[in-house]
Amino acid sequence: MLEAYTRSLINACRTVGLEFRLASFSERELRLALDESDLDLTALFKRRCPSDGLSAGKIAGIIAFRLGRFKIVHIAEDGQSHGKIHLIQDLAAIYAVQSALLRADIPATRVLEIAYQMSRRHANQETLGIVFDTITSKAA
Repeated sequence: MLEAYTRSLINACRTVGLEFRLASFSERELRLALDESDLDLTALFKRRCPSDGLSAGKIAGIIAFRLGRFKIVHIAEDGQSHGKIHLIQDLAAIYAVQSALLRADIPATRVLEIAYQMSRRHANQETLGIVFDTITSKAA
């Protein structure tokens, strides 16, 4: 997972034009986020079955939400003035689930919109799941 998350963080930095050398992440916080995701996924699997809304999008919504909420990504002092650093962690979360679960091409403008919603507005696991389900249904 560390390698996959590193790739996602590289993509996030590239998307906003921040040099990757200015970003780092906490393995501990990443692990805590994934552990919390496991709890949420266990609850989801108990509540739903595949014919009742269990989908890759719903799973991706849970994981992206948790990856966005924990203090995983850290930006060096030299990068603190960058105008879009508030999106980095959420972008990394979206790229992680896009690569691992959704396997759908999400246009960069849409990825930025979703990251903004996660970062500055209200987006919960269920809302993100619906968004990801919609994206994957259009890609199919």
